Amino acid sequence: MKFGDPELDAIVDFLKERINQELGFSLVDLRDVERPGIIDDIMRMEIRDAAFVIVDLTHDNSGAYWEAGYAEGLDKPVVYICEKNKFDEESTHFDTNHCTTITWSGDNKEGFSARLIATLRRGVESQRSQRTSI
Repeated sequence: MKFGDPELDAIVDFLKERINQELGFSLVDLRDVERPGIIDDIMRMEIRDAAFVIVDLTHDNSGAYWEAGYAEGLDKPVVYICEKNKFDEESTHFDTNHCTTITWSGDNKEGFSARLIATLRRGVESQRSQRTSI
């Protein structure tokens, strides 16, 4: 995600609490990870160890697309999110415009978080069942 977008920051802060309450996962924001080392290595390690990855495409951030691809390559569930007006007017890059993307707006955090959590439940449970199937 892009850093320094007050509306997106508010959405992420809201999601941290909701995802923890509803799913029992701690949403890790790399801005909050204070660890020595190269940020790229830390980011790769966090993605590798994650149960799922949420990627915001609102600002067409090249890094976000790379991080999503890295997570997908590791077979992690990736959920794409995007600000509703941007998504409705411009969509997202052609590599992701066919992927499930949950739109958000600052004035409907509850509805957005409910859709996101439902999607995460399906994705994480599907991932768990694939790994535990005999």
